[in-house]
Amino acid sequence: MRLTSLFFFLLPIVLIAQNYDEELDNIVAFESNIASKKIDFKTNLNTANYDLKYHKLEFNLDPSSAYLEGQITSHYVAKEDLNQVVFDLTENMNVSHVYYLYSGALLNFVHTTDDELIIDLPALQNTGVMDSLKVIYSGNPVSSGFGSYEQSDHNGSPIIWTLSEPYGAKGWWPCKQDLNDKIDSIDVFITTPKFNSNNEENIAVSNGLEIIQITSGQYKTTHFKHQYPIPAYLIAISVTNYLTYSHVVDNNGSPFEIVNYVYPENYDNANQSTPITVDIMNLFSGLFEEYPFSNEKYGHAQFGWGGGMEHTTVSFMGGFSRGLIAHELAHQWFGNKVTCGSWKDIWLNEGFATYLSGLVIENFDGFESFTSWKQNRINSITSQPGGSVYIIDNDTTSSRIFNGRLSYSKGAMVAHMLRKELSDAIFFESLQNYLADPDLSYG
Repeated sequence: MRLTSLFFFLLPIVLIAQNYDEELDNIVAFESNIASKKIDFKTNLNTANYDLKYHKLEFNLDPSSAYLEGQITSHYVAKEDLNQVVFDLTENMNVSHVYYLYSGALLNFVHTTDDELIIDLPALQNTGVMDSLKVIYSGNPVSSGFGSYEQSDHNGSPIIWTLSEPYGAKGWWPCKQDLNDKIDSIDVFITTPKFNSNNEENIAVSNGLEIIQITSGQYKTTHFKHQYPIPAYLIAISVTNYLTYSHVVDNNGSPFEIVNYVYPENYDNANQSTPITVDIMNLFSGLFEEYPFSNEKYGHAQFGWGGGMEHTTVSFMGGFSRGLIAHELAHQWFGNKVTCGSWKDIWLNEGFATYLSGLVIENFDGFESFTSWKQNRINSITSQPGGSVYIIDNDTTSSRIFNGRLSYSKGAMVAHMLRKELSDAIFFESLQNYLADPDLSYG
């Protein structure tokens, strides 16, 4: 009798741990896969001589086709005297014009086989001076097979979605792929046919607040504004026949919405699964600080791959399990507000997101479940000898950066070790200070 009772007591704990292990394996596999075709790119030193301040991104697309037309306006400050500006853009994209924004003058440019767009300025731009350019381009972005810019369908309805981690942004827009130069603010305008071929309304998604939808004939333009610093890899768009619904986070009397964009065929399942996001949001806000982008929104947008991606203010989701919801939400603090300065420090993103998923188990399921979760992380870490959470220069392959044993599980247990060494009070206070540090936050 006692053994039977013990079995039924332990069974939920084992199942919770097993479910989380499967979810973490899926997250790791997905993020490693999306990076595998893109990780050979290194930060372009030729883009280091200016500081981006603002982007206006205007996209014209139809989710039934991979073809994209874009206009990207960039405001930047020279960090040294400049006679050229360089952006990252894959060579297959066709740049038709580059304009000097203040005068409207056409500028000369060269688009190289090294994926550099080199623009000649009309005059020397002195150090500290702000200037601006507009690049007009088009083409079929080259798919890595795991993101960047994907055109596919779900249940017979077309969809476009993007995923740029770590270096995929240059595949679909001219940008600066540098973790250490976040764009201070962006406006995103997405113009699409109002309806798809099935007469279903196309709904666009991007970072920040949706400001307005404007219909002109058969086309619709949706404007999003994001007013927090953001690196190129966290900027994203998606368009399909989404159904939308929201949850409200009270946020101590300053409420904001969690907006969910889901496929119509998955609405019922998603609507049952996503309300837990409010509870997880409240847990993380209580342990660390207010959600970093509470002046805008948080949200989920369903997309065509397993796993998830923590685009700032709107995570792209392949499903809506509690573990995946927790992991991607955790990144809004650890990864998006504070971003690692190099992919060699990816454990600061992934290790902490993994540990915060464990904190959800500790707080929602109890001590025994959390103990089981920790033991599974230890089993993963010790399944092979050696290995550091920090990545050395000659080992920055996608499989090493997104290594589940080291960047995720060991990173999480390093965080837990610090908690045990410092005490809960000092540990959580230290993380609050880390997130509030003006040299790190939003930088």
